[in-house]
Amino acid sequence: MNIMATRAIHLPQASYDLLQREASRRGVQPDVLADELVRTDLAGERGDLQSALAGLAQLRRRLPRIDGVTLARDARAELERRGA
Repeated sequence: MNIMATRAIHLPQASYDLLQREASRRGVQPDVLADELVRTDLAGERGDLQSALAGLAQLRRRLPRIDGVTLARDARAELERRGA
């Protein structure tokens, strides 16, 4: 059950105008956008980032090792064989 707390937050007019303009662009109310921005920036969504980084580390472990020098040398040799 979501219980919404109602609290007034005072923003400078320029900030509110930006919020309202972006909310309009996204087709949402300014309070919905403000909630999204607060949750994204302040709610510690770094856990999602940590999960993503851990997933990428697992992927990297499964990839074959690549020798960049050999790869570049082979590519250059291939280009020379083609006459490029």
